[in-house]
Amino acid sequence: MKRFLSITFYTYFIGFLLTINDLLSFGMCKYIYANNINIRYLFIPTIMYCLQIPLFFYGLNVSSMAVLNIIWNLMSSLLVTFLGLFYFKEKISNIKTIALFLGLLSLILFSLDGIN
Repeated sequence: MKRFLSITFYTYFIGFLLTINDLLSFGMCKYIYANNINIRYLFIPTIMYCLQIPLFFYGLNVSSMAVLNIIWNLMSSLLVTFLGLFYFKEKISNIKTIALFLGLLSLILFSLDGIN
């Protein structure tokens, strides 16, 4: 079993690719829903989301599952939330805004562990 002592650039890169795929597929789902587009078009984001498994599998070459998953989920949560707030004009409470800030702080703390 591989041991990963620090977070590499590739860990963030794979996490970023996973996040972009989340952003696009979730954004398409919301767009289809918000515009009452025929549900049959959900096949596009569904197929896109199927790419998560091979991307994550490749990411295991450069990081541990725990670290890769945390980075992916934090980045995805932040960017998908920003998509909802700024593109789809959704609203969140003050408590959720604080939680969003803490998610960003978590990503910063992860990066302090070191990038090789």
